[in-house]
Amino acid sequence: MKNQKHRRLMSILILMGVFMSSCAQTAKREKKVIRVLSYNIHYGVGTDSEKNLQRIANVINELDPDIVGLQEVSDSIMVAELAELTGMKGVFGASTEIEPPNLYRLLGIPVPKSQLFYGDAILSKHPMKFVGNVSIPSASSSRYEAMCVDIDISKLSGKEDEIRFVNTHFDYLETIGSKEARKASVEVIEQAFFEEGTSLSILTGDLNVTPRSEPIQLLEKKGWIYENMGKELFTVPVAKPKIQIDYVLPRPKNRWKVVNVQVIEEPMASDHLPLLMSLELVSKE
Repeated sequence: MKNQKHRRLMSILILMGVFMSSCAQTAKREKKVIRVLSYNIHYGVGTDSEKNLQRIANVINELDPDIVGLQEVSDSIMVAELAELTGMKGVFGASTEIEPPNLYRLLGIPVPKSQLFYGDAILSKHPMKFVGNVSIPSASSSRYEAMCVDIDISKLSGKEDEIRFVNTHFDYLETIGSKEARKASVEVIEQAFFEEGTSLSILTGDLNVTPRSEPIQLLEKKGWIYENMGKELFTVPVAKPKIQIDYVLPRPKNRWKVVNVQVIEEPMASDHLPLLMSLELVSKE
């Protein structure tokens, strides 16, 4: 009789263990995790001064992100090539117009190709709709922009969810004008893409500022979440990284849980290290 009770108890414990394991696996499957990469690709030119888009594509393919914000992209042709190499959809955001700048035209000087085309790009595994592309303030000789798409993640979330995804590159100089331009860029992005109010949002970019800077503080006041999980996320210079100027910032806080964030050690493909963040989509209460 004792053995019979023992066997029955053991059977119940085994069944409970199987049930709990099944529940844990189901919960794990139900987690909606989105992997987001921010990567300044330096126009595909690596630290060996060689232009090689395949190396950039290899980094992206190995990391397998859902969405990528790319900075320092030459043109739409480069975006199309990277989209093909990664199997993702691509959109280009131009920082300069195809129309030659007035100064070159007035002086009768041939316009350098580098002055005609450059900007940023977004790659996505999920369907996306182009929202807009706006110039942002700059005090340097370069022009900068912020681009925006709406990304349909309904297949991942199981609901009609969209992410408003913004990718940008801020002015890089340390002059007073450039410092003010970076702060002003925060306001331009808000007015251009968030006046109507949007729930799920992610911003990627080479912001050319460190985590404690005024622009990051301004972004945090707007609800953007800076999370380093207690890590040093140094992205430049690639040989001996000392500072972080590249970011993935989600919002709002009640819809995202940062699962992991890390800088990827890839010292050859670009002059920046890529930053990868895994975000869990939290259901509305």
